Amino acid sequence: MSEQCIFCGKPYQQVRYEVCGQVRSMLQPACNCEEQEAEKQRLSEEHARKLARVAALNLPPIFAPWWLKNLECEHAADAQIYVEGFRPRQSKGLFLSGTNGNGKSTLAAVICKELAYRGRRVLFTTMTEMLDRMEQGVGGNRAAQARRILSDLLAYDFIVFDDYGRENYTPVRLQNVFQIVDKLYTHQVVFAMTTNPECIARIANIPEMAAINDRIGQVLTRWDFTGGSFRKKKQN
Repeated sequence: MSEQCIFCGKPYQQVRYEVCGQVRSMLQPACNCEEQEAEKQRLSEEHARKLARVAALNLPPIFAPWWLKNLECEHAADAQIYVEGFRPRQSKGLFLSGTNGNGKSTLAAVICKELAYRGRRVLFTTMTEMLDRMEQGVGGNRAAQARRILSDLLAYDFIVFDDYGRENYTPVRLQNVFQIVDKLYTHQVVFAMTTNPECIARIANIPEMAAINDRIGQVLTRWDFTGGSFRKKKQN
């Protein structure tokens, strides 16, 4: 055994102690380098586990470089406060609205990443994807599939529906959108939506959306994006 610390080079101290009337001695580090290195290793492994949770989200690669610490877009500071104060089943959701390309989806994805890193179970999807999944199968199988998907949503702490309002609505799809929103609303699952003024205007003209819009208005806080193109900033 080395008689000095392999990290800082300080010599070990000889410590004497008594056991059953016999005096014995042992070498003991005169520093806390081993404890510090063990803590560094623990933190490194914890960081790797957190990043694995983020990777499991399977977000589009375009969002990979971005975290709140390096994201410069509207409401990034608000998002930092939101993430730090997030409470499942208690926090209000978010309604991110603005013209195309100004960072809404990127910010929503980054919020997902930050929450997943902190141990929250999150989902980044689109309403179209959810509707397509609910419509798989025939007859009773389709109904069972829809119930299963609605039940699965309750396991999440935070859900993002990107590009809300672009869906191709049919009577069945309108009913399914209501079921999704109502399920999250009644069970207090926190969710967010990104959209644009054109989609908002389109939805407003669909009478069947009134009950859906009412629930969304009650549980989502609106963040309007009025700045320039975030995509052009990224390219520069």
